[in-house]
Amino acid sequence: MSYFSRRNKHIVEFSGYEEASSSLRKRIEAIIRGYVGYNNSYSIDKWYVEKSDFIYEIRKEFPDGDPFEILVNGEFHKVFTILEIFLDLTGTLHYTSANQIARDVSQAFDLSGSVYSIKKNQVVLRIEERSAKKVEEVKEVLISNKNAYERFFEAVGNFYGRRTKPEDVVKNIYIAAEDYLKQITSSSKFGDAVKELFKRNIINKEQKGVLEKLNEFGSDAKGVRHAGSSPVPTEHQTKWFIETLSDQLVFINTELKHRQ
Repeated sequence: MSYFSRRNKHIVEFSGYEEASSSLRKRIEAIIRGYVGYNNSYSIDKWYVEKSDFIYEIRKEFPDGDPFEILVNGEFHKVFTILEIFLDLTGTLHYTSANQIARDVSQAFDLSGSVYSIKKNQVVLRIEERSAKKVEEVKEVLISNKNAYERFFEAVGNFYGRRTKPEDVVKNIYIAAEDYLKQITSSSKFGDAVKELFKRNIINKEQKGVLEKLNEFGSDAKGVRHAGSSPVPTEHQTKWFIETLSDQLVFINTELKHRQ
């Protein structure tokens, strides 16, 4: 169920490449604290990961670290390592408890709009590493344009968290990119900005062609931006749009910096 705050988009989250955002850390910490404890010694079934076992396994990896302090303030890779250790320890729990933990952890990544997810008790990228890096690099591109930045990463977070329809993701990614391109070229729309970038030799003919295709895909009058009869984008097409457009924005930003 989507509750009021998220349903009405008052919560916007994105946890990117080589990052464990504050919201994701807090969710992971809450889950682990909720399921690390002491079992009834008279019961055959184990409902909790024994605290002594948890601390012991963590100390083998991080001898001097407090696991809960690491979850809050540690490096992202340590956070994910602790989570994987915890998930391995749930293998001996009653299936009801183990299944609930798996659902809770998966939901934590989804709600945080993370580019990572859980697969077989391991933290893995949802997308290719190169693509994840490119999306992360867009932060530097859009940082000076507050509206574009927030819209872009809200859309990306919603996509990875599967919180909204692909066509809405494409629409908002397109609007964010258009806002940025208009800003750097003083143009009135996406297509005019692409022509201006080509005119200034910031992009070449092939890149101009790619951007024109992205413009066509994002602004199809009968498709993504307006109601019509064109097929709505699939999840796979949306992923392509995000990754390809991210690559172009990063290139343009780098080229502009070289010319300063």
